[in-house]
Amino acid sequence: MDERLIGAFTASVKGTFKDMFGLEAALLGSRALDGEAQHGWDLTGLIGLAGQSQGVIALRLTRQLAGKLLAGSGVQPSHDEERRQLEGGLVGEISNIIAGAATASIDAEIAPPVMISGPNHKIGWPAIAPVVALAFTLPEGPFELDLCIKD
Repeated sequence: MDERLIGAFTASVKGTFKDMFGLEAALLGSRALDGEAQHGWDLTGLIGLAGQSQGVIALRLTRQLAGKLLAGSGVQPSHDEERRQLEGGLVGEISNIIAGAATASIDAEIAPPVMISGPNHKIGWPAIAPVVALAFTLPEGPFELDLCIKD
């Protein structure tokens, strides 16, 4: 994958978490992702890209991290179902902001986020490009941004 794209998404992740939560996201590394591999993520915010650059990005994190981010936002859900809905909405919004900022420098439109939840859920990645997983960490826990982009 083009290093320019990886750099744009890395900068967007760092800026988004700093601006939204005052947290420093650190890039731990990148790797090729096997779509069939087991994982420990509970929530995924998917964003489709269309235009000159096409593909899918996925922000993946644990429900525990989503809960910590929600608590840090100051939102106080009144019951468990509302908390779960708010966590999903928050992950979708973070995904949307990351994609919007990162794609500002490339010719791509972004679709509204789609949420997937559940332990070890699967993503049907398009066969247009390899999938690259960018591993990040926050003081509150790890997360991952997966990119499958044809530029």
